[in-house]
Amino acid sequence: MKHSLLMLLTFWGCTTLSAWAEKQIFVSPKGNDRAAGTFTHPLKSIQAALEKAGTLENEDVQIILRKGIYEQSQTLEIGSSGKYASLTICPYQNEKVSISGGKEIPLSAMKKVSDKKIIARLPESARKQIREINFNRLNIPMTDLRPSGFGRPSSPAWSELFANDAPLSLSRWPNDSTVLIGKVLEAGTGEKVKEAKLPVFQYNEDRPSAWTQAGSFWIGGYFAHGYASDMIRVDHLDPETKTIHTAQQTVYGFMTGADWRRWYALNLLEELDLPGEYVIDKENGKMYVYLPENTRTLNVSVMNDPLVAIENCRNITLSKLTFEYGRSIGIYLENTQHVRITGCTVRNVGGVGISIGKGTETPDKKTLKPHAAEAGGTPKSRVVGDLMGRLYQDILFNRNGGTDNGITDCYIYNTGSGGISLGGGDRATLTPAGNFVENCRIHDFNRVEKSYRPGIWIDGVGNRVSKCDIYNAPSMAILFHGNNHTIEFCKITNVCSEVDDQGAIYYGRDPSELGNVIRYCYFHKLSPRHRVTATYHDDGACGGEVYGNIYHNAGSLPVLIGGGHYNHYHHNIFIDSPVAIHLDNRMQNWGTGMVAPDGIIDQRLKTVKYKEAPYSTTYPFLAHYWEEDPSYPHGNVIEGNLFYRIKNIVNGQTQWGEFRNNWSTNNDPGFIDPENPLKGFKEDAPIYKYIQGFPQLPFDQIGCSLEEQ
Repeated sequence: MKHSLLMLLTFWGCTTLSAWAEKQIFVSPKGNDRAAGTFTHPLKSIQAALEKAGTLENEDVQIILRKGIYEQSQTLEIGSSGKYASLTICPYQNEKVSISGGKEIPLSAMKKVSDKKIIARLPESARKQIREINFNRLNIPMTDLRPSGFGRPSSPAWSELFANDAPLSLSRWPNDSTVLIGKVLEAGTGEKVKEAKLPVFQYNEDRPSAWTQAGSFWIGGYFAHGYASDMIRVDHLDPETKTIHTAQQTVYGFMTGADWRRWYALNLLEELDLPGEYVIDKENGKMYVYLPENTRTLNVSVMNDPLVAIENCRNITLSKLTFEYGRSIGIYLENTQHVRITGCTVRNVGGVGISIGKGTETPDKKTLKPHAAEAGGTPKSRVVGDLMGRLYQDILFNRNGGTDNGITDCYIYNTGSGGISLGGGDRATLTPAGNFVENCRIHDFNRVEKSYRPGIWIDGVGNRVSKCDIYNAPSMAILFHGNNHTIEFCKITNVCSEVDDQGAIYYGRDPSELGNVIRYCYFHKLSPRHRVTATYHDDGACGGEVYGNIYHNAGSLPVLIGGGHYNHYHHNIFIDSPVAIHLDNRMQNWGTGMVAPDGIIDQRLKTVKYKEAPYSTTYPFLAHYWEEDPSYPHGNVIEGNLFYRIKNIVNGQTQWGEFRNNWSTNNDPGFIDPENPLKGFKEDAPIYKYIQGFPQLPFDQIGCSLEEQ
C-alpha cells in the first residue's frame, strides 16, 4: 500500500507537504547545502539531496526540486549505497526543472569579429551578423570535432551550441543538400583492402575552390554504401586539380556510380552564411556563430559523461524532469530493478538519450590511418562505444541491463546518437528482462551520429516497445538483436530519409534471434527514392511474427525477407506502394559463405547451443536448421493480408513463400476514411468478406498519446 501511494503521489506531481514530510527532501537553486532540506530551508544541489536521502533507512524518499536549472559538472550517481526503500526525484507540483550538463553563455559575451584574416574568410553577406565567443575567457572547456560514422564507436560529441533550447548547426555546404562524389583517385581502405593510401577524390563544382585559406576541414556523407554514413577530416584541398585529400579512412572507402554516394563540407568559415550556424575554432578556443533572430538564451554542451547514472539498485523513479546539454548519454541504467523514467524530457544531448546496460571501450587509435572497421571492445559502464561491433562478434554479450525497468510518457528528441538503447536479459539462458519503452515521442535523434543509431535499439531477451511515435531520422527507427522482443502499436514516419538498403525496423544475420513479434504498427511516409524497407529481415533472419501492421507509402520495399525461413506475415495492410514484399534466395548466390560450414550462421548457432535446451525446446525447428537446405528460403507464410493499390505484391519468386487467403484490390476495401487508414474499417467493409477471418484491428491504440511539443 505504501509503494502504491507513493507512485500515485508521483503521478500527480510532488505536491504534498504533510503526510510524507519526514521523507521529503527539498532542493532549490536558491537553497543552501548546509540547510535542513525542508520546504522553507531547501538544499541547493541534487547531489547533497542524494547523500541525505541515502541515510534514510527503509524509507520511501522523495527529492523534490523547485523550478530552475541545475547545472552539473559530474554525473549524478544513484546506487546501492542508498539505504532507502524507494526514491523518487521530481519537481514541486508542475514547476519546470532542468538538469543540465552545459553552461549558459551570456549574450553579452558575443563579440564582433576583430581578426582581419577571419573576417576575410566570412561570407560578405553575413559578416555583420557573425559574432565570436572566446571560451578561454569564459573559462568553459571546448571540445573539437571528431570522426563520426559507420563502424566507429559512439563517443561524446563535440561542444555544441543551442539557442532558445534548440540545437544550432555546424556551417555546411551545400546548406540543405549533398553533391555527388567526383572521380575517385584513391579509394582508401575498403571491404577487401586493409592497407591503402588515404582517399583522394575530385569535386565537380566550382564552390570548393574558394576554400583555399581553409586548410583542414571536415566532410560528411555516404561515401560507398548507402547505409554507412561517415564524417572525416580533410587534410587539404587542391583547387588546381579540384581534388580533396582526406586525413582519415572509412570502413568501405570511396566509390562512385550510385546516387547516394555523395558528400558535403562542414565547419568552414567560408560557409557560415545562415542564421543558426556556427564554426568551431579549437586552436584558438573560439566559436563563430550566426545567431538566429530573437535569441533569448544560448547554451553550450560541456559534460562528457552521463547526466545521471542509476546503478545496482531498485525502486527508483525520475519523474517530469528535463535532462539536457550533455555531450554524452542523458540517463544511464545498469543492473537495476523496477526503475521508472516517467514524464521526462531528454533533449539536446550529444549521445543517446537513455541507455540501459553497458557498452564497450575500444583501444584509442593514435593514428588517423588505420582501417575504421568494427573493433568490439571490452565491457564498460556509462558508455555506448562499439556496442554494435561487440554484439556482432559476441552474440551472447550480456549488458547487465537489469529487469522491469520502464521508460514511459517521455519526450526524447534532438539527441546526437540515438534515442534509447534498451538492453536487458540473457541470451544464453533466454532469461527475459521485461524492460520496456511505452508511450514515448522520439524524433530527430541523429544530429551527430547517423549510422546504426536508431530511435530505439533493443538487445537481450524479452523487452518491449509499445505505443511510441518515432520520426524524422536519416536512418532506422528500431534496430533489434536477441529473442522474444515485442514491438507494438508504434507509429513510424519519415525515417530512413537518406539511406539505401535499410529498414525502419531492422535485424538479421542470426537465425537464432527468434520469438520476436512486430504487431499493430503504422509505417508511413518512408522514402521510395532508394531501397528503403519498413520491416527488414536481413541475411537469413528467421521466425519473425509480423501481423496487424499498416504499411502506407512505406518505402520502395515495405517488407524485405532476405533469405530467411519461417517468417509469418498475416493480417497486415499494404497501401500505395509499387511493391509489397521482397523475397530472395541470397544464400544461394552472393550469400553462400554465410551458410557454409563454419560460416557466420554456423558459428552463431553453435554459440547458442541450438541443439540443446533452452533453444531446442523453445524453438523446435532450430535444432533441424541444417537438415533442410538452409540456402533455400522456406517456411515463409504470407496469409490473410490486404494489398490495396499495390502494383506488384512480390518482388522475387513466389515459391519462396506460401501465399494464401490474401486479397489484392484497387477498389476501396471499406475504410472509414481511405486517406487515413488509422480510422479503421466500416462494419460492413468488403475486407471481411474477401479475407476469411480478418480480425478487428486495434487501430485506436496505435501511436503515442503525448502531444507534440
